[in-house]
Amino acid sequence: MRIPGEKRSPFPDECGNRAGMFAEAMRDGDMDLAWSLLSKETRGMRMGVWATRYRIDMQVAYRAGYNQGHPMREAMLEDFRTTVLGLWPLEDLTDLGISPTSYVDDEHAFAFLPFGITEDNTEVRRGRAMNGLILPMLMEDGEWRIDLPGWRFMENPNADDPKAKEQE
Repeated sequence: MRIPGEKRSPFPDECGNRAGMFAEAMRDGDMDLAWSLLSKETRGMRMGVWATRYRIDMQVAYRAGYNQGHPMREAMLEDFRTTVLGLWPLEDLTDLGISPTSYVDDEHAFAFLPFGITEDNTEVRRGRAMNGLILPMLMEDGEWRIDLPGWRFMENPNADDPKAKEQE
C-alpha cells in the first residue's frame, strides 16, 4: 500500500515518535497515555461507538472520556484496547521501528512503524517493502495526535483539495 504524502526528512521525527508512543501504550496497556495521544475527533468517535455498542448515555461516555476518575472510564478504555488489539495482534506491537513521516500537508501526516526492528537501524535499503503499522496523524493544539478518521486520505489523498476536484 502506498502511503500518501511526501517525506520531508530521511530520519524519524516527532510525528513518528508520538505514533510509536501510542503503539507502545496500547501494547503495555497504558490506556490513559494512549487516549491522550488521540485527536479530539478520534476520541469523540470512540466515545460514540462505545456508548452505542453498550447503550450508554452519550453524556456519561463523554464524562468517562474526559474525567480520569470517572467510574466507567476503565471499561471504555478497555473496550478501545480490545478493539485495537483485534486489528493489531499484541505480538505485532513489539519490535516496532519508526520510519520517516509522510506528510500530506502541514496538519496531516502518516507515520509508518515497521515490524521486526530488533536493533538500532538508522537506514533501510531503499525500495525495500516492509510490513508495519500505518497511523494517520493530525497536528492539533500544537502536537501530533493519532487521527483514526484520517484514513480518508488513504482512499482519496486529494479529497479536501478543491483544485484536484476541478481537474476530475
